[in-house]
Amino acid sequence: MNPVTTPRTVALVSDDLMFASQLQAAMARSGGRCDLVVGDAVPPADAVFVDLNSRVEQRISLIARLRAQQPGLTIAGFCHHAERELRRRALAAGATRVVNNGALQAVALRVDGRIP
Repeated sequence: MNPVTTPRTVALVSDDLMFASQLQAAMARSGGRCDLVVGDAVPPADAVFVDLNSRVEQRISLIARLRAQQPGLTIAGFCHHAERELRRRALAAGATRVVNNGALQAVALRVDGRIP
């Protein structure tokens, strides 16, 4: 089975309720689950997506804390494509990778099977 379409449990740290809804629906259709994080209490998950479009300092700190607590956890940050310094900071804090907003939406569509 393709690892992109394997059902997984993900946590989403974001204030964007529209994107959260889309990702939750995509994960449900693929047999997985997406938990929307309220505050900084991240539930157990295979991967954590962190929205760096708002609350930047709080979320950079969250990335560092998650990395210290769970060294093997996949942590994907996402932000506007022009935010090079923010990307660098997130990676330095422990993000596994940082992608632009559109790329994260494409991940949801891949999980849903809408794009290969």
